Amino acid sequence: MVGIPRVLAAAGVVLLIGCGGGGGGSPVNGPSDPSCSAVVTSVANEGWVHVAEGSVVSYRANPPASGPHYPVWARYQEHPSAVARPYWVHNLEHGAIVFLYRPDAPPPVVAALRGVFQFLPNDPACGHRRALMTPDPLLPGTTAVVAADHLLAAECVNGEAIRDFVTLYRGRGPEQVCQDGSRP
Repeated sequence: MVGIPRVLAAAGVVLLIGCGGGGGGSPVNGPSDPSCSAVVTSVANEGWVHVAEGSVVSYRANPPASGPHYPVWARYQEHPSAVARPYWVHNLEHGAIVFLYRPDAPPPVVAALRGVFQFLPNDPACGHRRALMTPDPLLPGTTAVVAADHLLAAECVNGEAIRDFVTLYRGRGPEQVCQDGSRP
């Protein structure tokens, strides 16, 4: 099986990743569905402009992978309630990975995503995961994992695909900042 990073580098824009397992490693899955797939896409950059904290911000992409954001960013942890997008978009600018799920996602899917998040290896540049997890009521699908200008979206969880995505895209934001955020 060709590794996801090599395929992404060769194919560029879109890649389908099966969520039913297969390939090497031991993917962490939510509901078992062999037809479930994740889509990795490059997302058009919407800039990295700071706006006043509390400003209403609109994004062209859903979920955003760049764009206007608050001058402060979210803590690198799992958040039990939704973090406003302009906080975590700032984390993306710092090279972070953001794990998202709809609040109405099936509990086994959220648990599987949490498992991948909790066992994500530390970013060697930072000494911590440089990742956060939050529910997102505006998310069009069940789950998404976001990096600066890139998105992995799925109705299921494939730990191997997510780890490959993180390996490829973590630390690729326009700023390399490891410091933890202060919000919310």
